[in-house]
Amino acid sequence: MEPVTSPSLRESLLDFMTTNPTTWRIGVLAAQLGVGVQRMGLELSQLSAEGKLVSCTVSAPGRNPEEEYRIAAIEQKLASHRFVVTRRGGRPRGPRPAGRPVG
Repeated sequence: MEPVTSPSLRESLLDFMTTNPTTWRIGVLAAQLGVGVQRMGLELSQLSAEGKLVSCTVSAPGRNPEEEYRIAAIEQKLASHRFVVTRRGGRPRGPRPAGRPVG
């Protein structure tokens, strides 16, 4: 049996997260939208299962790990070529600039 979710909460949640494109924790979202943390958690889990949100676990020293959520479409728009990983003595990893020979 699927959890029953409120269409108005769902729309408010997606609208809020789309206009504030950052990662959000359950408690903060619940406070922003004026609903209980448990209800918000159920809605976030359902949207995540549908692929509309992505989540990751973050931890800070001395605190319990928490889930952070972000709109999936925004996550996909992040330009991966901006993130370059380097190894000592190696060339930077990531997409090669167009028009340059390989090697």
